Amino acid sequence: MEVATSPPSVSIGDGGGAGEPGRGSGSAAGHGGDGDGGARIGDGGGPGTIELGVWPTFAANAQQSRDVQAVVASVSALSIGAMTLPLAEPWNQLSGATGSPRAVTWSRLDAMTQPFRDRGGNVALCIGIVDRETAAAPLGGNWDSAEVLAALERTIDEVYAHYSASLSHLCFGYELDRYLATTSKADQTRLLALLKHAVDYASQHPLRDAARTAIGNAITLGSLAGAGAAPLDDLMLGDEVVAVYDPLDAQMKLKAPESIVPEVEAALETLAAAAGPRLALTLFEVGYPSAGAVGSSEEAQKSYYDALFGLLDARRAEGDGKALGFVGVFGLGDRAATDCEAEALTFGGQPDAQAQRALVRCSMGLRAENDKLARQVVAAALSRYR
Repeated sequence: MEVATSPPSVSIGDGGGAGEPGRGSGSAAGHGGDGDGGARIGDGGGPGTIELGVWPTFAANAQQSRDVQAVVASVSALSIGAMTLPLAEPWNQLSGATGSPRAVTWSRLDAMTQPFRDRGGNVALCIGIVDRETAAAPLGGNWDSAEVLAALERTIDEVYAHYSASLSHLCFGYELDRYLATTSKADQTRLLALLKHAVDYASQHPLRDAARTAIGNAITLGSLAGAGAAPLDDLMLGDEVVAVYDPLDAQMKLKAPESIVPEVEAALETLAAAAGPRLALTLFEVGYPSAGAVGSSEEAQKSYYDALFGLLDARRAEGDGKALGFVGVFGLGDRAATDCEAEALTFGGQPDAQAQRALVRCSMGLRAENDKLARQVVAAALSRYR
């Protein structure tokens, strides 16, 4: 295992600054609330319950350690009322080239999750076996080798060893259908077999609390709603389907704020119609930009969250909360342009499309220099769903 320095020490009382999400992207975190995370949300979403979390995004400050910023962002997410911390980490950041855990990454994740674990909150972690259109295996893209299988099992072992007492969601991804659309049929077959092995191994793990930890694969919400040709039968494994909302359509145009409602409803219909036991839907990453440069505004971003939480409120009122396992708001604050530009590369496409993607991803926070209009909508939902 790599040698790492001690985790940064940041107390709960230091909340309200900025931090870094598990995927390494950042944004300016909002001011903390009263520092009290509130009562814990139900494990995995019981009837009438929808578990909510906020991604700890922030704008990186070159004058301060990114690890410290990551912890402060986590504390800030807790302080506005989130009791689940969503994190996604590329697999090759969790595991080194030999398959051994990368201690520097685990040290950061431990420090970020500690405030939530101390308060009896939850951790939702997605292992990015692929990172959108990019393979992220620590041993290369030979998905069916014995070394890759062993490395994946060891990574899952590490997740449970660190977080089994607070792990509400464990997923494998990230946006798998994007990668599958770019690769050969033979490569698809090998990757899908690896994903099945991952879900089976994680589901049967001796440290798993089946009543607490839901397991699934992470794909785009659009694919689950019927867009594209993702092999859904092979991806709908475990307890839930983990979906990621994309505010851009296939032509790289910004969707209407209210588009989230029919997209979620279509995804729920897909799950309801699928053979076998009904899987829950987890909206691991939902969000909308506010930048005028992409044709949006703070008012449009607020309309997006009004529409989303209006749908969730209706589902809860109907007692259908069990159909939705978790909702992760992306994110706490806007991010630095360099972080968004680096992330946009993982989506593939032409340079102009990547530039548009970066602009969208950089204004999805609830705060820039000041709180945005959408922050109060999200804060009210966090309070309402406790």
